[in-house]
Parts: sequence; structure tokens; C-alpha cells
Amino acid sequence: MLRYLAILGAMIGLAVITAYFSFIDELPALPEEPENRGTFRFAVVNDPGSLDPGTTSALVDFRLIKCLYQTLMVNQWGGEGLEPGAALDFPDVSEDGLVYTFTLREEAKWSDGTPVTAADFVYGWRRALLPDNASDYAALFFVIEGAQDFFDFRAGLLEDELPTEVLDVLKAEYPNDDPEELTGERKWEITADRFEQTVGIKAVDDLTLQVTLAQPTAYFIELCAFPTFSPLPKHVLEDESLTWVRGGGMMRTRDFYFRNPDRLVTNGPYVLSEWREKVRIVMDQNPHYWAKDQMGNRRIIEETIQDVSLQLLRYQEGELDWIPDAGRIKQKLVELDYEFAHSQPNAGTYYYQFNCRPELPNGAPNPMSDVKVRRAMSMCINRQEIVESVTRMNEPIARSLVPEGQIPGYISPVESATEYDPEAAKALLAEAGYPGGAGMPPIELLINSDGTHTNIALAIKRVWEEQLGLTVSLVATEFKVYLDRRKQGNFMASRAGWFGDYIDPTTWLDMYRESDSNNDAKYINPAYDALLEQAAAELDPEARFELLNQAEAMLLADAPICPIYNYTTIMVFDPEKIDLRPNAWNNLRLELIPISEDSASD
Repeated sequence: MLRYLAILGAMIGLAVITAYFSFIDELPALPEEPENRGTFRFAVVNDPGSLDPGTTSALVDFRLIKCLYQTLMVNQWGGEGLEPGAALDFPDVSEDGLVYTFTLREEAKWSDGTPVTAADFVYGWRRALLPDNASDYAALFFVIEGAQDFFDFRAGLLEDELPTEVLDVLKAEYPNDDPEELTGERKWEITADRFEQTVGIKAVDDLTLQVTLAQPTAYFIELCAFPTFSPLPKHVLEDESLTWVRGGGMMRTRDFYFRNPDRLVTNGPYVLSEWREKVRIVMDQNPHYWAKDQMGNRRIIEETIQDVSLQLLRYQEGELDWIPDAGRIKQKLVELDYEFAHSQPNAGTYYYQFNCRPELPNGAPNPMSDVKVRRAMSMCINRQEIVESVTRMNEPIARSLVPEGQIPGYISPVESATEYDPEAAKALLAEAGYPGGAGMPPIELLINSDGTHTNIALAIKRVWEEQLGLTVSLVATEFKVYLDRRKQGNFMASRAGWFGDYIDPTTWLDMYRESDSNNDAKYINPAYDALLEQAAAELDPEARFELLNQAEAMLLADAPICPIYNYTTIMVFDPEKIDLRPNAWNNLRLELIPISEDSASD
């Protein structure tokens, strides 16, 4: 330990020590409720991007959103299964597997004391589905009857020139409206009416929510525990000072609402008490939360400390209970066998993806559109060498997109994956018309600027250049720019990663449907989409997994992606003091972690 502290001291330096003292200032007053317990405190490198459950897709955001909002179902402590959350019990399901009926808890209330109703779930789900909000997870609602048609109609209605499909609907169902004279408010009225008439999400009464699916969906109950399916307080957000219709008809919520402790109304275990940018977020027990007596702590503090070495110093001094991700110092912690460092395998895959569009942004032909080129580039990557010599974490190498062994009953088709074979890769590239790399344009490899991504990219750049004769340049940008470039198709190859959102292979495989908003590679294969459609309609679990296996085999053979390894996170905590119950799916229940009143973190 003394040796480790000496190394740590050298890593920190005067600037970091100065930053340390900037966190020592007055916290908001703690609610005085004797049945409550202590404060759970942890640190992260960056602030959350958003606490809006309907728009964000970041794990670090969802960690806090799960504290502020409660879905119909919630993950059990330890992540092994589901249990009722805002719902009183598991839903009643019709014999044909299409209609789910949920009964809400009478005691469930918003943080302002107003009862949680089925209409709040309808409001929250509708908002998350609207293309107005550009949610990456809007497509999750497409399993519900009418949801995709509604999404497409709404997107068309917001265009400057209305598509034929939208004009046909307006002519047939709203004949008194002139499409060229529609105001923004009228566009919204039509949208709200279309949703009510066509989408299978209904508030039968205050405590009954009925959901009708487009077809039986084996994982729908899992979706009901996913943060994007949170309710929102209709009685609050319908106030025009918070949610309004723009001139073009787009419905938006004021950005400040989800950041403002004085305005934000939540139905989960906590309320937002403070958000000081790049300093901390404080959440206190929701006095109206129906299960507040079951909570193990009364306050959560998430501190933003960009230097992980400083986080560790704070932990060692008893001022943090948990470091969720040791980041750039995790290798050092493992090498030194630090007693409070714990390795947690994740249901997530680190991979590279190739731009499959026929043309590059400059209009030039895209060599990555050729499957032979993609497979050749994948076959040069020695995954074992990367995890042993680059990351030095010995993560499980990935031979498939769906992490092996993480979905009970599902077997990934690893036999279809590209294997490390440089000689075969050279022959395949020559077969594609680029012998020894001749004629291949320079390759731009897009990454977000971070030490780990850079080191991996440099190793892959070297093998592509040395073994295939390619010219490769790294394009390292900040995270937001990196995401924007991927969305716009402004890359040739890029690093990527995906953690499972729910326990089913489709949480990975659906990303590469032609129409999915996360399909940044623009991989298009009608046969692949057809297999996913067949699987969605298949009621027999074994037959369904076989269809998904065939789809993943096709994806791996076409190689728009190159799986590299499955994620492993190094967390720092003392299991004798903190009953965290980490799991591969990051399904944590922070409100249940017992913290005593006299904890050092208070």
C-alpha cells in the first residue's frame, strides 16, 4: 500500500491538489427525517449529459435517472430479474401475447405529492417516441401497435415539404385542413389525435395502463424497466412555460427543466436537490416515494472529478464510497493488486465499425462498401494481443457482437466471425482489387480522444499499414464531435461500443437494421432485416433464438463490424461496507445500498 501511495502522489501533482480543495464547500441542508439513513457518495469524470429519460442514451445519465424516476418494472437488487416498480404487480397478458394491462400503485406519487397516473406513462412514452426529441431509443417503442407508423407520420408532418404518405392521411382523415396552411399548433393537434387514435398505449383509467403490441415481443417486459420508458408528470409539463409548440409544429420542453432542482418533479426514490456543473449533483430522498421506508440511504452525492487519481485519493481519505470506473488508472490498480479494486465483466462489446455507404462524404467511391475489404481489415486485428499488450486488462476477446454467455439460452455464431489471419487478409484485399494496398485511398480512423481508444487505434493502424500496405490516419475528436461525425457518416472506420439495454440479443442486433437510428455504419441487408422480423413474430423461444443466431451470423460474415473485446470495468469500493451488488448489465439499485448515519462519507 505504501508503494501504491507513493506512485499515486507522483501522479497527482500540485494542480490536482488545488482542485481537491475546490470541492470542500457547503452542501444543501439535509432533510431531517429520523427514519432515513446516511449519504452514499461517489465520483465520475464528467457531468451527465442530460437527466431527461426520454432523450438520453448514456449509461452515466441512466444511473441517475433510475434514482429520479421509477418505471413500471424495476430490476431486482443484483440485476438477476425484474420486480414491480410503479406497477402494483406483473401485468396481465392476453393469450395471444399482444395486450399487456398494468395496474399502478395507488400510493405512488410525484415529488410534489400528486398521484402518479396511467396518463403520466402515456405522456412520457409519447414524448420519447416523438421524432421532435431525436431520441436514439425511439425505435424501442416500435414493438407497440401503430408506434412506427405514428413516428413516420409525425416526422413527415414536420418536413417543409409534406411527403405523399402524410398528404394522403391528411386528405382522408382531416379533409377540412389545407395542408399548405397548417400552423404549428394545428400540426400538433393532428399529431396528438393520431397518437390517441392509432398507437396502442392507453390510459384506461387513472390506475390502469393498457399496451397493445404490434406482435408478440418476448422482451417487452424488460423494456418496461428501461429508463426511456419512465413516466413524466403530465400536470407539470403541459404548462406552456415548460413545453411549447414551435412555429414549425415541433413540440419541445425547455432545456432547463431537467437541470433545475426547483422545477424538476420526479416519482423515483430521490429528488434533485443541487446540480453544480463540473462540481457535483445532490439527490435527496423523495418524501413522497411510496417505498421510502425500504431505502438504505437518504442522500446521494455524485461528484465530478476529472482526474481519477484524485478520485482515488478522496476514496482513501474516506470521502467517497465508490468509484464506478477507475478509467486510466485501472491498469495500475490491477498491477498493484489494490485491495478495493474489483473487476466487473460487462454485457458490452468494444468493436470497430466500417462505413458501408457506397460513397464517402466527398463523393468519392467508398472502398469500405466492399465486404472483402472489411473482412480483410478485420482479419488483421489480433484481439488477444490487444487485450494483453495494449489495454493490458486481459478482457475476454469478442468473436461476436452479442457477448458470449450473457443471454441465457442464446449461443453466438462465433464460427462466422473473422479470425486473425494476416496472410488470408492480404489475399482477400488483393481479390478486392487492392493488392498490397495499391489503389486504396487513405483510411481515416475516427475515435474520441481518450488514452485507451488512442492506444488501441495506434496498434490497429500499425497492423493495417504493415500487413496490408494501407495508409491510415487517426482522427481523434471530443466525444460530442465524434458522435456527430458518426451520425453524419463522416468516417471510414471508427471505434464503437455497446452495452446491452435489456437481456435479449436484439439489444445489439437491432442496431444494424436498415432503419435503426443507431445504424451509423449504414449496413443494409434486407435478408438480415427479414430474419429479425421473423424472430420478432416467433413465439417459440428456442426457434426465435435460432433465427437471431442466423441474423448475427449474417452480420458477422458481412463484417460491417469488427468485435474486439467484451468490456470489463474496474470499480473501487469496500464490499464489507458497501453492498453494491454489481452485475454485468449495470442494473444497480443505489437507493437500496445501506449507509449508516455515522458513515465517514457523511
